[in-house]
Amino acid sequence: MKTNLWDQKAVNYPRYSPKLNKIQSKSFDIFKTLKLEFKGKNLIDIGCGTGVWTLHLAKLCQKLSALDSSKAMLEILKQDAKALSLNNLSFICDEFKNYAPKEKFDLAFISMSPALADESLCEKFLNLAHKHIYLGWASKRKSDMLEPIFKAFGVKNKIFYKKDLEHFLKQRQVPFYKKVFSETRSVERSKDEALQNALWHLQMSGLKLDTKALEPFIKNERVKERISSKIKLLIF
Repeated sequence: MKTNLWDQKAVNYPRYSPKLNKIQSKSFDIFKTLKLEFKGKNLIDIGCGTGVWTLHLAKLCQKLSALDSSKAMLEILKQDAKALSLNNLSFICDEFKNYAPKEKFDLAFISMSPALADESLCEKFLNLAHKHIYLGWASKRKSDMLEPIFKAFGVKNKIFYKKDLEHFLKQRQVPFYKKVFSETRSVERSKDEALQNALWHLQMSGLKLDTKALEPFIKNERVKERISSKIKLLIF
């Protein structure tokens, strides 16, 4: 059976918080300004993960379909949905490329997911709903901890696509709203957590190593990682 690396990431992956983070808060302000309607709507969240966005959206819409390829992440989402007494969610464990929709949704949402990896998947996303919300990388994500490791092992960032959804929409002459957010944050981990995080990122790029190979790069018992990124919001 093929290993799902997102299952490995689930335990340490961020999960739902009742307090909106900065990008969520700014995004919901934009939804309000644009008069984007959620009440009474049927929404699909693609690559929902543990529900960082999902459960905020489920509070607003009538029905929500949560799609993710990671069973472990969906289990965490189910736990948090139950704790919030939200019963308007259905859960689909599948990759977006294999997912066969049985209906057209009012809204399709996707956030920081590699699901739209080529033109055919962008087309699938376009046809999935009447209205679409997309959050994705506007440039390559930078990490002062990971960058030297990636360089040493010749790893390129595979999550950022130059020919992404925005490129696809422009080609198809589909009008859209765009906003770019800049984000800088610091994450502190134990040495073991930092090693496992770096190994996971390398494995996502097809390189499987052990911790000994990374110890020259991660020496301290506590590791602070500074992450800088630009994230774009598209609504169409």
